[in-house]
Amino acid sequence: MGNSDTHLEGQIGIPHTVVFAEELSTEAVLAGIRAGRSWIAESADVDVSFAAHAEGRVAGVGERLATHGGQVEVHAAVRGVPAGTVSFHTDRGKVHRAPLPGDGAGAVQWDTTAESSAFVRIEVRHPNGHVAALTNPIILN
Repeated sequence: MGNSDTHLEGQIGIPHTVVFAEELSTEAVLAGIRAGRSWIAESADVDVSFAAHAEGRVAGVGERLATHGGQVEVHAAVRGVPAGTVSFHTDRGKVHRAPLPGDGAGAVQWDTTAESSAFVRIEVRHPNGHVAALTNPIILN
């Protein structure tokens, strides 16, 4: 969970946790957190879309993807991190890294299999190495 203990104007909500929930209610948000359907961002200026695709099936952050031994395409789209980088991480560590364009909006794809990667998650970093966002994993089986 990303949070801060600041009480200064302009700093409230930096960083924050984004939760994928069925609806805007306490019960749905807590269910999304329990399911791992969340990611951390340094601010509302940063947006991340992250999904894995295999044989017509799709899974997002905190979900499981049944791959049936096939190829998995992992897609990440990022907005708000000019000239940053996106890195893909698995149980083997950092496995792929790609730059973002100067305007900070870009998409990256990386391919794997469940045999090679038990899970995959992403980190988004600024050019100075500071974390802009990171996701919970997508489990591949």
